[in-house]
Amino acid sequence: MDIYTSSLSHRFITSLDNQLMEQTIMLKLGNACTGESRMDKNRPIWRDFLLGFLVIFSLCSFCMNVILALHITHPTFWQDLQRNRLHPMAISSSDHVRGSANAPVMVIEYADFQCPYCRQLHVTLQAAASEGKIRWVYRDYPLSMHEFAFREAEAAQCAGAQGKYWEYADALYANQAEIISSKAIDQALNTLSQWVNADPAALMQCVQSAQFRGVVQDEANEAEKLQIEATPTIFINNKRHEGSVSYDELMALIANH
Repeated sequence: MDIYTSSLSHRFITSLDNQLMEQTIMLKLGNACTGESRMDKNRPIWRDFLLGFLVIFSLCSFCMNVILALHITHPTFWQDLQRNRLHPMAISSSDHVRGSANAPVMVIEYADFQCPYCRQLHVTLQAAASEGKIRWVYRDYPLSMHEFAFREAEAAQCAGAQGKYWEYADALYANQAEIISSKAIDQALNTLSQWVNADPAALMQCVQSAQFRGVVQDEANEAEKLQIEATPTIFINNKRHEGSVSYDELMALIANH
């Protein structure tokens, strides 16, 4: 055998030995990996359940702490969240509307003619409507704590039948402090009708026959469905606001809508 042939044989044998060594190493590594996999499969399953339980418990504890914090810092949070999803009914033919139809903002008010804060807000809304900044809808919500509020609301509706609703409503608020006697209530309502150039006899007949009692009651029922708890309450483009506001505060509220 010459030197060239011997060299080729040596290279072939060396290459074969290397391949065998590589296969042997890979086989050992494979067995080792298989062994580790078996060890993983044999790991107690209760550890996985315990880890999952701890994760879920931590999440639940976090959520409960958030809810507790909200309850402490904002006691009415959930109630307010639910109430803010309630919106007034759309304007109907029975509504009394004041202001330009092209006004950029719609304000729906639920008020009580004997409520002093309603009187304050009435002046503010009156100015805003006259300037064309709001379209104002007035709805009755006479509170049971005010003795004359329901009857005054009926009288305003009766004045509305004569085309004098807003004039009469303005007069009721302007003279709120004067209407304090149950014996003189009808006389006061009669006098106000004369001041706004309505027919006093027709208005009193309307009040006494309870012609608009159902309308006033329907609006009060709607206020209760909306969970209104105080007067005045206004909805600016369906967003609720409670209590009286000044003219500047109203302009700020409007700007945010």
